[in-house]
Amino acid sequence: MATRITITDSGQTQTLNGPLAPDTPDNSLQRVTEVYFAKKTTTDNGTRVNFTKIDSAHVQQDHQNQNIPYDSILGKTVYLIIETSNMADLSIDAVIRPSASTMTENTDPLQLMRFVSPDRYEAQRLFTVQVGNFDALNNNGGTHDHYTNLRADHSNKAIIKLQLRPDGRAVFDDWTRRLADNSINLEVAVERTDNNPCAYGDGQEEVNGAGIFLNDDRGRFRVVNKNIYTIHHGSNIYNTLQVISTNPERRRRIQKVRNAHSTEVIFFYYDQNDNEHRICARTKESVTRKRRVNTIPPLAQRGTLLDTIDFTANRAAGEQIDAHQLQVYSNGTLGDGATDKWYANQAESVDLVNMDILENAGVGPQIFEAFNYNQNGVIIRYGFQHTRRRSIQPDLFAGFLGSLAQFRQEGHNHYIVSQGFSYSDASCYPSAEHVNGEAGDLNLLTTQQNGVNTILTAANFDFDNEVILRNILFDFGFILGRSENFSNASNASTADNASTRLPHTTHTATPRHNNHLHIHGFTPISDIYA
Repeated sequence: MATRITITDSGQTQTLNGPLAPDTPDNSLQRVTEVYFAKKTTTDNGTRVNFTKIDSAHVQQDHQNQNIPYDSILGKTVYLIIETSNMADLSIDAVIRPSASTMTENTDPLQLMRFVSPDRYEAQRLFTVQVGNFDALNNNGGTHDHYTNLRADHSNKAIIKLQLRPDGRAVFDDWTRRLADNSINLEVAVERTDNNPCAYGDGQEEVNGAGIFLNDDRGRFRVVNKNIYTIHHGSNIYNTLQVISTNPERRRRIQKVRNAHSTEVIFFYYDQNDNEHRICARTKESVTRKRRVNTIPPLAQRGTLLDTIDFTANRAAGEQIDAHQLQVYSNGTLGDGATDKWYANQAESVDLVNMDILENAGVGPQIFEAFNYNQNGVIIRYGFQHTRRRSIQPDLFAGFLGSLAQFRQEGHNHYIVSQGFSYSDASCYPSAEHVNGEAGDLNLLTTQQNGVNTILTAANFDFDNEVILRNILFDFGFILGRSENFSNASNASTADNASTRLPHTTHTATPRHNNHLHIHGFTPISDIYA
C-alpha cells in the first residue's frame, strides 16, 4: 500500500495517515497504480517502445550475467513512469527524495535535471506531468511519431525523463563525496496537481493528499557513485550531444559523467534504436604521465627501482614483443630492448583502464581474446596479439567500444585484434606516440575476418571494410592515424588498385606502417557539466 503524504508548492512533503488496503481494489476509482524508474526498450526496428523497471525487485545483470547490487548511478539518465487508471489527461505532481540524509544531509526533495526539449535539461524539484503526454520520448528532432504503440500501450502513463544529478558541479561533487562507497534509496511522492483525491496502489478509496512509492521491500531504487560513459551509435536519433558538422549532420557520440569519488567506470552503449546496453565496468588507475626522451639518465638519477617486468618467456614463446624487459623507477621507466629508451615521468597524472577484460593466461604468438560482449544484437569482440600493452585512457576506450559496436551492427563480422596501446605504467616501448594510453595499433582486416594480421599489399587484405572501420573510428573520436601509401591489384577490392592510403591517416614508412592501422589524436570527451 502507498503511504499517504501531501506535497506542498515548494515540493516539501508531509506524512498523513492512510486507509487500509482491501483484498480487491475498486477498478472504478481514479488511481495511481504504480510508480517506478525504468529504462526505455524498443522493438520492431525501433517502432515500438516499452519500459523495463529498474529497482531492487527487478535486478539488472552485467556482461557476465552477474547480478548488479544497485539500480542506477548518480548522473545517469532514467525514466520515471507513473501508471494510472481512470485518469486520462490529468496532471500529476511528483517529487523524488532520498530515504536517508546520507547524500544531502537531509531528506528533502531533490532538484534534478529534467528533459524539456532536445537541447535542454532543466533543474526542477517539483515535476508536473500529464497522463498520456509523450514529450519525454521526443528524439533530437523533437518528435516521437515513430513509436506506433504509444496510445495503445502507454496512454495511462505519465512519463518523465531525467538525469539523476543537480544542475551544478559543486553540488554534484558534494553529493558524491557524502555518498562515497554507499548507496542511497530514492523514493517518489506523487499527487494530483489539482489536489483532488485519488487512490494509490491498491488503496480502497480516493483520498486527499499524496502517495509515496519505492519506500519498502517490494522495490527500492538504489543509486550509487560511478563514472559513466554514454556512447551513441551514429544513427541514434536520441543523441542530443553537440552538433560538430552539418550536411550531413554529425554529433559528438560520447559524453561522460566524471565522478571524483569513485574509481569504477561504467560504459553504456545506446544502439541505433536507442536501446541501452551496459557494456562493461573497469577500474581506472591514476598513474604518472610519461614522455619518451632522447637521453637516458644515469642510474643514480632514475630514482628507486619499483618493479621489473620481464618478457623473456613471452619472446621465447614467439610473441613479437620489442621490449626485453621494463625497469620501472620512481622517476621513469627504462625500456630494455634492441635500443634502450627512457620514458620520463611528467608532472601530471593520467587515468588508465585495463582493456584485457577476460585476462586469458598464457604466452605465445596466438591471439588472446580480451573481450566478447554479445547481447541483444550488440557484439563487441576484440583481442590482442604480440603485445602486453593493454592499457588505455577511459575516453579512448569509450570510443573504441563504440566503434566496434557500430561496425558489427552494420553487418561487418571481422574479429578486431590490437597490437597494443600502452603499458599499465603509461610507457610504451619502443613507441613515442603510444604513451599514456593515447594511441593504439590494430591488425589490418582480412577477407577471412579471423583477426590474423596481413599487409596492405596482400591478396587477403580487406580494403573496403578497413575503410569503413577507419571512418567509424574517426567519427568516434580517433581523428589522426598512420598508414602507408600503397596499391593492391591482387585483392578483391578495386578501390585500391591505384596508389591510395587509408582515410584519416598520414603516410608513415619509418617505422613501417604497412601491417597495422595506427590510431591516435583522440578528441577529448566532454563532461556532462562542461
